[in-house]
Amino acid sequence: MVQLSKILHSRDNWKRTTIECRYEIRELKKTKQRHLKKIAELKLENRELKHQALEVKKTQL
Repeated sequence: MVQLSKILHSRDNWKRTTIECRYEIRELKKTKQRHLKKIAELKLENRELKHQALEVKKTQL
């Protein structure tokens, strides 16, 4: 029969591995959200700059 200490050790090892994996996934999700937010900001800035360029072009004609 498996000793109780071996069972506890196995459980602790599994638990530690799971916690590390979840932490990594959580950090990846946070990073992805930051990147998506930055992409949205850059797209908005790009759209505004294009609009300004068109306005300048119209006033020059």
